[in-house]
Amino acid sequence: MEIAQLYQGLTFLSYATGIIVILVGAMLVKVLFDLSKLTRNIDETTTIVKTELEPTLKNVNKSVEIISGLIIKTDEGINKVKNFMSKTPLKFLGKLTTLTGKATKGFFSGLCMAFKMFSKKKK
Repeated sequence: MEIAQLYQGLTFLSYATGIIVILVGAMLVKVLFDLSKLTRNIDETTTIVKTELEPTLKNVNKSVEIISGLIIKTDEGINKVKNFMSKTPLKFLGKLTTLTGKATKGFFSGLCMAFKMFSKKKK
């Protein structure tokens, strides 16, 4: 009797293993199907993004070129003005304004100190 029970157990085990293998295979097919749908969707999305992004990148590139040209022209103009200022006697005027600024600052600080000294209350 023990051999019959052993055969029954092995038969049940083989059927259970077969059912599990079929279920795992079905799930694997489902996963592969979903994966293929996902790759198709990703491909469509990348195509749409590529077609929409190319004109935008061209516009950005043109804008950068225009701004770069403006910056270069501005730098050239500033350098011309600096060269002109260094060759003219106006550079002394610029130094004169810094000197007069320092002198007026010293004058007003001395004036404030004098007011503070004379405005102290006597005890």
